[in-house]
Amino acid sequence: MRLKQPSSLARRVTWAVTGTAAVFLLVISLLAYGTFARMEDDLVDEVLSGQIAALRDDLGAGLSVSAIQPPRWSEGGRVRTWVLPADRPPPLEGMFAAGPGGREIVQAGRTWHTWVETVPQGLLYVRYDATAHEDRVRSFGWILAGGAVSALICAWLLARRLARRVVAPIRAVSDRLSAWEGGAFADEAPGGDEALQLIGAFNRIQDRIDRSVAFERQFAANLGHELRTPLAALRSDCEMALLDAGPGTSLAARLARMMVQVDAAASSLAGAAALNSADPARVRRVGLSQALEQAWFALEPMARARGLALDSRIPPDESLCLDPDALLIVLRNLLRNAIEHAAPATLRVCLDQDGVLVLRDDGPGMAPERLARVREWRAGRADLSAADASETGHGLGLGIAQRVCELRGWRLSVDSTQGGSDSGTTFRLDLHSASGQRNS
Repeated sequence: MRLKQPSSLARRVTWAVTGTAAVFLLVISLLAYGTFARMEDDLVDEVLSGQIAALRDDLGAGLSVSAIQPPRWSEGGRVRTWVLPADRPPPLEGMFAAGPGGREIVQAGRTWHTWVETVPQGLLYVRYDATAHEDRVRSFGWILAGGAVSALICAWLLARRLARRVVAPIRAVSDRLSAWEGGAFADEAPGGDEALQLIGAFNRIQDRIDRSVAFERQFAANLGHELRTPLAALRSDCEMALLDAGPGTSLAARLARMMVQVDAAASSLAGAAALNSADPARVRRVGLSQALEQAWFALEPMARARGLALDSRIPPDESLCLDPDALLIVLRNLLRNAIEHAAPATLRVCLDQDGVLVLRDDGPGMAPERLARVREWRAGRADLSAADASETGHGLGLGIAQRVCELRGWRLSVDSTQGGSDSGTTFRLDLHSASGQRNS
């Protein structure tokens, strides 16, 4: 069975606004019609009361019936009066049958107001033709109905235009998302609910992103698994070759450097696997001084060649509960940045009074405009427009470090001064996330 297609949001808005306008017009029209009808009734009562009062005064003054009756054909002949003895029947059959008092009678499409009253000469009969008043009330009602229908049509047209303008941004976003997705579902429900179309487009985009993230994680896991085996074999061969090489020879030094680089590559793979995993078992207590030494170990040959010295002032017993692989990725990128851009210099690493890890070098520092570009980590490489080729390289490693900090809830900031005795660059790494616990 085919499901009924949902009504569009624009149509619902149109009919909601039109319905509200219809209710408003109905209430206003009923109030206007009732007010006009009461005014006509009051006018009829006023005319009839005036004629009766005049007749009563004339009869009270002793005037004869023949003298007062002809002038009472007033109001264009709509008022007619009779004065008859009480023992005689009413002048018009069925018009005054109810006795003394007032009545409203409708006969042959005409409306009459009657009045019967006892006077010294007998009974006073008054009849007023109110058909013209009723016709005016009906005409006014038709005018109100026509005006209300015209106003309702205008309200529907305006509501339709307004609804299209209100829904247009939702349609535009939905179309852009469908087009970005590939357009496979762009015309899935052309007349359906725009809000549901937008939600569906967002859900499809989210599913696509989830599949892409899952694929990337699986690819990273497979790549790490495939590379760890040859790296382990390479390190084993280096160890065996190192045993055969004579101590102090150039071959032994090269083999040692190869083992250091193999260990760095294996650690990087472990760090990448840690970034793609939310396993809480990876979080454990880590000594900050030992983590810095481990990160420095693989980079020390490069640092020595560039002229960068490390001055670690972290207490040996300072530790935090965190992901050790993520910390190594951040520290390696910060150390590599100092080697490439601060050397020759001395890099001092310490903890401030708030327990924040501070890495400060006494190198040349960065110019303000260069520092602004370096701070654009989230935009990718921040230095593509660098005029000086020697400055290229900032941004990628720092962007990786910043991304790891964001994933782990850490905070990384940078400040730099160029020229003078205080020149140098300072990185501040706050590792005290919601799950981190300090133990000093």
